Amino acid sequence: MLRQRGGRPDYALLTVVGILIPIGLPMVYSASLVDAITLHDNHLYYVWRQVGAALAGIIGMAVLMRIDLQWLRSQSARFMVLTIVLLILPLALPESMTTVNDARSWIRIGGFSFQPSELAKFALILFVADWLSRRGARVSDFLYGLLPFTGIMAVVCGLVLLGRDLGTTIVIAVIGAVMYFVAGASIVHIAGAVVLAAGAFWSMIALAPHRMARIQAWYDILAHSNGAGYQPLHALYALASGGWFGVGIGQSRQKFAWLPQAHTDAIFAIIGEELGVIGTIGVLVLFGIFAMRGLRIAVRAPDSFSTLVAVGLTAWIVFQALINIAVVTSLIPFTGLTLPFLSYGGTSLMVSLFAVGMLLNISRHTAGTAVEPADDSEARSHAIPYTQRLALWWRNRWARLPGASRRRRAPYR
Repeated sequence: MLRQRGGRPDYALLTVVGILIPIGLPMVYSASLVDAITLHDNHLYYVWRQVGAALAGIIGMAVLMRIDLQWLRSQSARFMVLTIVLLILPLALPESMTTVNDARSWIRIGGFSFQPSELAKFALILFVADWLSRRGARVSDFLYGLLPFTGIMAVVCGLVLLGRDLGTTIVIAVIGAVMYFVAGASIVHIAGAVVLAAGAFWSMIALAPHRMARIQAWYDILAHSNGAGYQPLHALYALASGGWFGVGIGQSRQKFAWLPQAHTDAIFAIIGEELGVIGTIGVLVLFGIFAMRGLRIAVRAPDSFSTLVAVGLTAWIVFQALINIAVVTSLIPFTGLTLPFLSYGGTSLMVSLFAVGMLLNISRHTAGTAVEPADDSEARSHAIPYTQRLALWWRNRWARLPGASRRRRAPYR
C-alpha cells in the first residue's frame, strides 16, 4: 500500500503550509487566551490542543504523501460510505453530544470532539474523482452524468445541512461543481444546476430567521450592532485598529470578550489587528501561492483521477479561505467557516493537512517527476516536437480535463 516510487514533492506548496501553521499557532494562543482562562483555567488549553492536531495532521500528511493512490482510489467508495454513516451519527445521537454553536454537526465524547463534515470534504473529493474519471465522456450526458452526480451531491449536502451547517454545505457544493465542470460537464447542465442551487440556497435562508437576520445585518451593520451585526462589526473594528503594521502579537483588544469566536471563525480579524494590513496581505499571498501550486499539480497530474483530486483539494482549501476572509471583511454575510491552517479546530486542521499530503503525493508523479522509462528508445518515442505539441494543444484547447489529451505517462509503482 505504501510502496510507491516517484520524484520530489512540490516544496513550494509544502513551504506555504509550513509558514501558515507557525503563523496560526501564536494567533490561536492570543485569540483564545481569554476563553482559555475563563472557561478552562488554563491559558494554554486551546493552543496545546491545536498543537496536538497539527502533529497528528503532519503524521497523516506524511503517510498520504507516500501512499499508493491507486489503492486509495479503490477504497474511495468504502471511505464514502463510512463518512455518510458518520454524518448520520450527529443526527441520531442526543443534541447534548452533537451541538456546538447551534450546529448539530459534531460527535462529542468526553473531552474528545470530532466534526464528520470536515472529513466529508476529503472523502467526497476522492469518491467523485473516481466516479467522474470512470464515466469519461458520459459525464456530459444528462441521464448518466448529471442525474447520478446530483444524487451523490444531494445525499452529502443534505446530511450536512440537516446538521444546520450551511457554510460547510456551500463549500461541499462548490467543490463538487468545480470538479464536475473540470471533468467536462455540459455548460447547459451546469447553468441549470446553478440556478436550482441558488433557488434552494435562498429558500434555506428565507426559512431560517437567524440566517435572514444575518442578511439584514450585512445590509445595515450599524442598525443591527447589538444583534446579528455584533460579530461582523467587531471584526471590522479589529481590522481597522490594526493599521498597517498591527498592534503587536498578543496585544489584541477585541479578543477581550468583544469579538465572539475570535480564535475560530474570526481569527483573520485578530491577524489583521495584531499584524496589520501587512500581515493580512501576507496571508492572502500565501493562499494565492497555494492556489497556483495546487492548479499546477492538477494540470501536470498523470491521469484524470489525480487531476480531479488535485482540483477538488485546491478548490476546497482556497474557496474556504476566500469565504472566511470575505465574511470577516463583511464582503458577504456572516457564516461559520474556519480559515484553513490558521483557525482553531482540530478536525479542520488535521483534514486540511491530509489534503496537503494528497497534493504532495500527486506532485511526486507530475510531468517533471514521472518515473523515467528504462529503455532510451521508449523515451525517444514519447518526445514530441514543439510544433506538434502546439498543434495538439490547439486541437484540445477547449478540453477542461488536462489529463484527457496527454500521452499516458509511467504508471504509479
